[in-house]
Amino acid sequence: MVKAPKNLKPFKSLVEIVAHLRGPKGCPWDKEQTPKTLTPFIVEEAYELVDAIEDGDLEDWKEELGDLLLQVVLQAQIACENGEFDIEGVIEGIGSKLVRRHPHVFGHIKVKDSAEVLRNWESIKKDEKKDKTKKLEKFKFPKRLPALQIAGKIGEKTKRHNFDWPNAKAVFNKVREEFNELENALNLSNREHQLEELGDLLFSLAQLSRHLKMDPESALRKTNRKFEKRFFKLKKMVDQLGKDMNKMSSAELEALWKRVKRQR
Repeated sequence: MVKAPKNLKPFKSLVEIVAHLRGPKGCPWDKEQTPKTLTPFIVEEAYELVDAIEDGDLEDWKEELGDLLLQVVLQAQIACENGEFDIEGVIEGIGSKLVRRHPHVFGHIKVKDSAEVLRNWESIKKDEKKDKTKKLEKFKFPKRLPALQIAGKIGEKTKRHNFDWPNAKAVFNKVREEFNELENALNLSNREHQLEELGDLLFSLAQLSRHLKMDPESALRKTNRKFEKRFFKLKKMVDQLGKDMNKMSSAELEALWKRVKRQR
């Protein structure tokens, strides 16, 4: 039986535990995992962390940070077993990158605001990768990143090339234009055209969020939670009336929905 580290506080104790789990006398499930089989857990843990942060639950926040950290250590442990790199290499790599991309902190470069920091960051990043990549003909974002978030990031990229709306009001006019085009498309039977117009509207809304300095994913998650909370209040109200939602009219449900919205 492998003994767990007595002091669980140091970071190295987590590395040791993961190494034991993957070792000869470790856990069958952990030993079977590969970088690809663990990928869904990385995405899941990242979103659970976001939920914990938005909920403001400190204990949950701390726990979810640990769960996400575990995925990092697991990936590094598997790479170490394959003779590729280890967790120290991961830490050294990100440390070097942070120092390199913050010359205004660790060097002699002067910056006036965060916008200039971002421009310098992109310039340094471009120089670092110019020998590694061919001429880009598309934006490079993680495939699993939500499309709404990618839409906002596309706007950030094009803005650095002076291709953007001048202000939020101009984007709002574009949103109104796309809304009208979608409305017109609904009068036609071409679903592919409707899908295209719906996408254009969502893309424009993502750009409006960016100009308002708001994250569209966060805004939509907040609305999702608000709707969910209200829906189950509505359902409880219907149950208390002894009725079946599936047999109620739209007018009846709308009246109850308005009552729910008035509640705090």
